[in-house]
Amino acid sequence: MKNFKALPTNNTEWGFWGTSIHNDYDAELTWDVTSCFLAEHFELNPEQTRDVLDSRFGRHLADDLSFIKNSPLTTESINKHLTSRINDKGWRGYFEKAIREETGKTYPHKNLITKDELFTKIAHEYLNIETLEERKADSLDFYNVGIWDIKAALAAAFEAGKLQAKKKEA
Repeated sequence: MKNFKALPTNNTEWGFWGTSIHNDYDAELTWDVTSCFLAEHFELNPEQTRDVLDSRFGRHLADDLSFIKNSPLTTESINKHLTSRINDKGWRGYFEKAIREETGKTYPHKNLITKDELFTKIAHEYLNIETLEERKADSLDFYNVGIWDIKAALAAAFEAGKLQAKKKEA
């Protein structure tokens, strides 16, 4: 996040900072990278970010960094790990709950798109088809579509199916 300056911890014993020290991480690196990450992905100001990291959640998050192969040694490895966590439905909820408890900030949950809405979106985006509703006219119900567009639409549907299956696992 541009122009973001992480504030120093108020919890040197535990929280994220203290746990990073206890786990033999470079506390300054992990603190700065994680602060920036949280600020960017959850739209937190420096005070909110510090409060979240100084909380019990911060302690657990620092412990979770131990799952990074070869430990959290680089900005890239930390960001990659945190990104995988917030892309997981369960972890995302855990982040949002901790942020809500510390800051009062809430995040709206998007309504899931229906199958018909998804098909219509893919048809419009990849095949230039305005609607999938039958209109009882050949000029409106039949299309000339390139094979590459069909392939792209099928790939988009396949990826949407994989994403849906992953969400059900979470």
